[in-house]
Amino acid sequence: MNKYTIVEFREDYPNDDACLDKIFQLRYNNLVCPKCVSDKAFVRVKGRRSYCCPNCAFQIYPTQGTIFEKTTMPLTYWFYAIFLQTTTRNGVAAKELERQLSVCYKTALRMSHQIKRLMANEKIDKLTGIVETDESYFGMKVTNMNKKKRATMYNEDGSLKENKTGVMGFISRDGKVKTEVMHGGKTFKDRVRDNVSTDASLVTDSHKGYEGLDLEFFKHETVNHALGEYKRDEWHTNTIEGFWSQLKRTIKGTHIHVDAKYLQLYADEVAFRYMNREKQEQMFNIILSHVV
Repeated sequence: MNKYTIVEFREDYPNDDACLDKIFQLRYNNLVCPKCVSDKAFVRVKGRRSYCCPNCAFQIYPTQGTIFEKTTMPLTYWFYAIFLQTTTRNGVAAKELERQLSVCYKTALRMSHQIKRLMANEKIDKLTGIVETDESYFGMKVTNMNKKKRATMYNEDGSLKENKTGVMGFISRDGKVKTEVMHGGKTFKDRVRDNVSTDASLVTDSHKGYEGLDLEFFKHETVNHALGEYKRDEWHTNTIEGFWSQLKRTIKGTHIHVDAKYLQLYADEVAFRYMNREKQEQMFNIILSHVV
């Protein structure tokens, strides 16, 4: 597998001009001036993040409408942060961006979330073929909380409050992944219908939330983990379990804690990295292509 190395990255993007030119090429390849209909190549405007038509001086700003539009950060910082995301298996913490770019944590976190939105910008249709479906739950353990916060985690009757957020995952045997954080009142079956085609062969565990799907889908097979059954012929949920392990390593190992309202971003990031794991040298350009 070819790698896109830091040496190659620095050769490709030594300064802001090179970064801006890349964005311009992605957004306006073979551009015809919308004002004078000239097909002459636009030229860079010195001192601005813009290009102008040599015929009528009409200007275009490549960063307009993108995550770079109002940023005061050098484009080289943004490109380097994107590069870091393509060279790791378990993500890059905002604290790491803060250290490497010498920016404040608030800025690093904003950059991190914006890049995650680019990584999540892959439009995937409902999954087909053999599709494994499972759910996992994320949240801080009560035993790891400080005394003051731990005291707020119990109801008046002494029972523990629900402090976990569920994520439902769907993975097809051809390597496509979709995730959905379980906010709101949708049922398990509603989420499956939204993400999996009815002509798919569905594989789940024996959770009662999946009961009845055999009447809607081409085929619905279950593996009963409670009875020690984890694989029966080609039917298993081992692939989605492997995806959960990667998501948990990313959240617990790299980010330590993720707020529930941002959990979808982190799940989508891991899904993007999982689907593109065999083409690391292309991942950087794939993320940049989502800018447009």
